[in-house]
Amino acid sequence: MKYPFSHIGIPTTEEKNWDGFYEPGKIHFTDFAKDEYGIEWVKFDADSPMPEMMRTIPHVAYLVDNMEEALEGKEILVPTFSPGEGVRVAFIVHNGSPVEFMEVKE
Repeated sequence: MKYPFSHIGIPTTEEKNWDGFYEPGKIHFTDFAKDEYGIEWVKFDADSPMPEMMRTIPHVAYLVDNMEEALEGKEILVPTFSPGEGVRVAFIVHNGSPVEFMEVKE
């Protein structure tokens, strides 16, 4: 399977011009597609249910064609969820760091 690069997500406690809020995870985020370097800033509310690793360590995100195949045999950090229509994401642990897989359907 190929893993084309999508973006890097960097946790912050600073306020930014947020592009969205994912209510179930209590995550504020910027749109990496608007950033010339593909950076997504993420800020977690104090009561966010997301794992500590997600809230404190930057993640790299890759596009995948098939989420189930990409996750096979991996250590799951955050199970698959849909932050928006046509998008499925999941996070794994790779060498002690979070890695995001994104499956995008047109």
